[in-house]
Amino acid sequence: MLLRLRVLQVGDVHLPSAMKSGRNIDQKDAAFSVELRNLISSLPIKVVFRQIYKILEEGDVGGIVFMGDLTDAGDLEGYDRTCQFIANSLQLGEGRRHAAIPVGVVPGNHDINRPLALEPGITTKFDPLNAALKRASLPPLPVEQSLTLPIVSGSAKVSINLMNSCWGCGAREYIPEDFREGIGRAIEETLEKGGEKALKTYYDRQFDTPAFSEPSITHLVQSGRMTDASTLLVVAAHHNLLPQRQPRIAQYTELVNSGAIRGSLGELDRPVVYLHGHIHVDPVETITAPKASPLICISAPAAEDGFNVLDFVFTRSGMPLSCQITPWRFDASGILHPAERVAVSLLGKRRRSHDATLNKIYSYMLEKRELYWNELINVAPPIFTTDVEEQTREAIELLIADESVLVENYDSSPSAWIIRANI
Repeated sequence: MLLRLRVLQVGDVHLPSAMKSGRNIDQKDAAFSVELRNLISSLPIKVVFRQIYKILEEGDVGGIVFMGDLTDAGDLEGYDRTCQFIANSLQLGEGRRHAAIPVGVVPGNHDINRPLALEPGITTKFDPLNAALKRASLPPLPVEQSLTLPIVSGSAKVSINLMNSCWGCGAREYIPEDFREGIGRAIEETLEKGGEKALKTYYDRQFDTPAFSEPSITHLVQSGRMTDASTLLVVAAHHNLLPQRQPRIAQYTELVNSGAIRGSLGELDRPVVYLHGHIHVDPVETITAPKASPLICISAPAAEDGFNVLDFVFTRSGMPLSCQITPWRFDASGILHPAERVAVSLLGKRRRSHDATLNKIYSYMLEKRELYWNELINVAPPIFTTDVEEQTREAIELLIADESVLVENYDSSPSAWIIRANI
């Protein structure tokens, strides 16, 4: 059967605020029993983490990636609480139940302690969170170079490159020199005397310059060129490569050199999946350019709103075929459940619709419009002489990736599939 690798993508956790907001209840009576209120409602962040844990318990998870903004305001004391919450609630990290599952964490702009960022040394501001991750037996953040998280299952291979997009966040040395002193003093005074409201405003409307370092982009491109073509290249970072759909009125909150990395990844001549958080909404966008392979950008929502299950599908020979994205979201009643799956092709320049065998199957699908799997299998023997079910399954997956057919009951075994031609 076709090979699969599953990765869970978790967006901005934002503790401790996520532990205080979003109860699925409209409480007008302040004197109402707290115990009964807690019994009939729940914190969304805890519901999300319980569901993630359940999926981890079910097995077949190749890795889990956290998209940054673990904290709200770079709270030095809060780093430990956040890291321990992630490690213990999901049983991740050395010595815990799911220690064997690879974990990736990237830094977010809210993870940067602003007073610490004003001190000399461009890597200093990342040290406390890295220390907290180590105390929780979780892997470190990427700082000066990208870190590689390899996930392998037989001949199916994914290489997740964890990158640091927060170099300019909170750093005084990146403020233009002509007004660095004045702006720097104003920031220091706000941090020292402004109180909690001013601090929150500063984090929400930061005078930041998020960016990837040039060495990290070079390292990524060189790694991509040297990586075997059958390995799917995935990049994970906090900030988005494309501007968000909703207008954002805030200075310097977008990546300064997003165009540089978009261009560099497009020139790799291979499909690349880019995972990010930051914007708290969850578009799936494909960037294409003439003669370039696609760059698929997948955003995770804030963790209190849900998470993404990413199933990377490979051909039997191990070539990347498609990415099946299952968003877990809350409905209007406050119930967390899987929403409609999104399928994205990873074929790039290897598109297969012109293949004679696929043309036969697709032509038959166009004629019938809708078929059960068993009906298709009865037709397939004249097309395939050996391994009929396996070859038919791969053909249908190729047609799904090429957006030529749709499959109902895809999560079930193929015997339950209803296959429809997508005209």
